[in-house]
Amino acid sequence: MFKIKSALLASLLFLSTALPTATYANVQGTVEAENSSVQNSTTTTTETTDSGNNPVVQEETVKEEKDAESISADENAEQTPSTPAQPEEPQTETSPENEISDEQDSPANTEQPADDESSDQPVTQPLTGQKLTVKQKLADVPDSFWAKNEVMQLVEMGVIGGYPDAQFRPNLNINRGQAANLFKGALKLPDGKYQNKFSDVSTKSSYLLGVFSTYEAGIFGGKPDGRFGVADALTREQMATTLVRAFDLKDTGKELTFKDWNRISESHRENVKILAQHGITTGREDGTFDPKATVNRVTFSVMLHRALVATNKIAKNEYKVQAAEVSSNFKNNREEMNFAQVTSDANPLYLRSTATIVFKGTTTETYGVAKDTVYNYAVGNQGATVKVTVRALENGDDFVFTTLTNKGKSKLTVDLFHKATNVTNFRLYRYDRFPIEKNSADVFGFDSSSYPTGLLRIMENEKLSTERMVGQAYRSKQLTQSYKDTGGTSYMRDLESEYEAYSQAWLGEDLFSYYTLVSNGNDIVDTWYMNSNERLFETDENMNGWMLESAINYKKRNNWYTAEGPYNKMATTTEPMPKSFQGFGRNLLLVKEDRALVLLKEQGDRYFANLVKNSFINLDKFKDDDATYWKTEVTSTYLKNLFGITAPFIDTRFNEQIALFYYNSGAEFNIPNYKEPLRNYANLLASRKQAGHVINVANDAYYISDYFPVNQQVTTHASMNHVLGGMNVLLLAYKEFKDPKYLEAAKSISRALQIEKNKWIRSNGDIWYRVNPKGEFAGDDYKHLTLEDLINSYKYWKDIDPTQLPVFEEMLISKANYLSKNRLGHTYKIKNGLEEIGMSQYLPAGKLYTDAL
Repeated sequence: MFKIKSALLASLLFLSTALPTATYANVQGTVEAENSSVQNSTTTTTETTDSGNNPVVQEETVKEEKDAESISADENAEQTPSTPAQPEEPQTETSPENEISDEQDSPANTEQPADDESSDQPVTQPLTGQKLTVKQKLADVPDSFWAKNEVMQLVEMGVIGGYPDAQFRPNLNINRGQAANLFKGALKLPDGKYQNKFSDVSTKSSYLLGVFSTYEAGIFGGKPDGRFGVADALTREQMATTLVRAFDLKDTGKELTFKDWNRISESHRENVKILAQHGITTGREDGTFDPKATVNRVTFSVMLHRALVATNKIAKNEYKVQAAEVSSNFKNNREEMNFAQVTSDANPLYLRSTATIVFKGTTTETYGVAKDTVYNYAVGNQGATVKVTVRALENGDDFVFTTLTNKGKSKLTVDLFHKATNVTNFRLYRYDRFPIEKNSADVFGFDSSSYPTGLLRIMENEKLSTERMVGQAYRSKQLTQSYKDTGGTSYMRDLESEYEAYSQAWLGEDLFSYYTLVSNGNDIVDTWYMNSNERLFETDENMNGWMLESAINYKKRNNWYTAEGPYNKMATTTEPMPKSFQGFGRNLLLVKEDRALVLLKEQGDRYFANLVKNSFINLDKFKDDDATYWKTEVTSTYLKNLFGITAPFIDTRFNEQIALFYYNSGAEFNIPNYKEPLRNYANLLASRKQAGHVINVANDAYYISDYFPVNQQVTTHASMNHVLGGMNVLLLAYKEFKDPKYLEAAKSISRALQIEKNKWIRSNGDIWYRVNPKGEFAGDDYKHLTLEDLINSYKYWKDIDPTQLPVFEEMLISKANYLSKNRLGHTYKIKNGLEEIGMSQYLPAGKLYTDAL
């Protein structure tokens, strides 16, 4: 793995296929690889190392153009399916070399167009060019671009190419090292032998071959201070001299001059005249040559092309450039950018930013179903970092999580991008085909998040190449609240914005995908995608069904994924809650992908298998290394006000559900020791009486409290759904491990329910939500969740000890009748559960729900 910065990447744009070194297969056009030749300049670059401990150049960003347009994500823009690229306005520079064309009038102070008939060139029969139609290969060189013919012909020849992000960036300056590499490629010069002659050209320099080839050919000389000047900008007068030398142009005898003739260095005057005699340069519109002005990329390309044509080395072709298909939110990026190659596969991931990007190392961690490779970078000089986590699943699919953490106050944009090759077709199936009806009438309040962007399907030769689920970007601030009395801390994110990070450009047969992270300062920006070479859904009907379900249940479906787990909207009764009430945290019940597991078993879709695998990794990362249970990391102000409990604490319901998740699906996914969470949690429950975390009803009858503070000695209330869930875990653990302490604890809970059955059942037939340590019953119960639990309790006791059944049968019937009377409906779990225990006659009337209310 290696990284690329501006000085190195600029050379990528002006290199020849004739170079014998390796090339970047993923860079548009032909460019020189860094592998064995990295510039080692101490005046314009800073050197770091890549993951292979090889030197890597990191050049400081050059001065921006006044009209440079910074790429950023338009958070409010609605992306539509791919549309043809719009013609770009002709570019002008501080000292342009633009020519008059059909598309553009000559700007003020630009050089006049060359007139082949007006110059006294040697009479030769020019080669006959062609009129060609080609697909657009560079995002900023459309058919309307004034120098499209010169640039495209050099691209087709393999002499020049674009940056890794498929941009040509015509207005950026060219330096002497880049020009040397370009001359070597265009003229097919033989390799020059390294000489210890120039202080700024080492054996690892990316300019080494170009420097010594052009030096031996007499095109470039050195500087008086012993440098070659690889990073020095090339001036117009220096360009004239190098072109005359490179193409062996002779004085035709015609007298020519410019208004600023005296400003041209004496050593370059003759060559400027010769270049003008051959019609390769005509000077500015005002009659000057402007010798000290620096040369930009398009100017050098045009001059080189004219020289090749003038000396009959090539015929002059004309090009019709077919417009690329780009997404509506795609923007050309004209600024000088720094690049870092992240991965080293056939189509690598890259980072780009106007800020410097410095590689800080790679870490790996292996889980039962995947391996994480984490690439770490420092960005800019204000402490910003980028972390790219590639989570490679054992089935060949992967997740890519990218996080930009900006501790500085300045705005910062970083793009992750890559390309797919040999693309013959693609389509983005968008989630927003299914609009969301926002609902704020619940404990979670208004939720500003939505769903992912969509599923990208890429075809190669009309066969599926890739399917990619593309997430949104999420900009947030980290919030923490510490508690001195307990030593605990509560963690939350203030979601400031969800926006569409993804944009694309289809250039030739290459599809470039960009993921833009925009920081406003002192924030965190996350984005993600899942990649597969197989279909993620067995059918498009399954895919559309999931997208519709995600729209309907947007608050209960994970959308904001990170390498540490998903973030979801927290209840308004949690802290630290921001003023916007858009507090998001890691909810343990949603970290595990229960719904994905159900759909995987029903439909067999690869997407859900990957989500379940990812959830096992996130649960592993969430739990402390030495802990046998999971602790909630967000403080509930409801519990804080009632009992003084703050994070971290143990939620019995969360741990019950996680233990069952491992137990019911761990074997299928080859999770090591997948039964241990069940055993560990059952041990914890069985020890609660001794720990004082119970509400006693009689000597051998009690309820286990809902919550166990980690750093406090408090007994909380016991809610019916927690009581039943804990008892069911104990019964399942007894069936699995045959440990009598589990059955003893379960019977103690059952006896308490038998004693207080009539207190739990309300006059309307519903169940009270909770009982407090004083024996007081209160609160409206969940509509469906408790009935699901009662059905499970009935099933377990029927197998283990049927004498316990009457109390659960009576409470089950009472709850079901209450739901039916009020037409509150039922869930799939209720329907299937009642059928299993032979009590379908009690199926509550009303709507069928996917998720319990």
